[in-house]
Amino acid sequence: MARMARTERRNLPERSAKLQRVVNLVLDNPSVALRVETLEAWLNVQFDAAQRILSRMVSAGLLREVQRGMFVGARPSC
Repeated sequence: MARMARTERRNLPERSAKLQRVVNLVLDNPSVALRVETLEAWLNVQFDAAQRILSRMVSAGLLREVQRGMFVGARPSC
């Protein structure tokens, strides 16, 4: 049985640009703290998508959790 080609429904360049702006904002401004709800609003994504994004940013070493549910840019170790 032939597989149907899947059409990408997301605007990947726009999505990437939005995420890069958030990363730059957090890394350039150590006073910025993110919560899932904040990221949800900034990126106009659903709550679960914002949770996945934050989780991936933590896994990538870009963010760290300072309080339950509050994330800041990860500081490079000296």
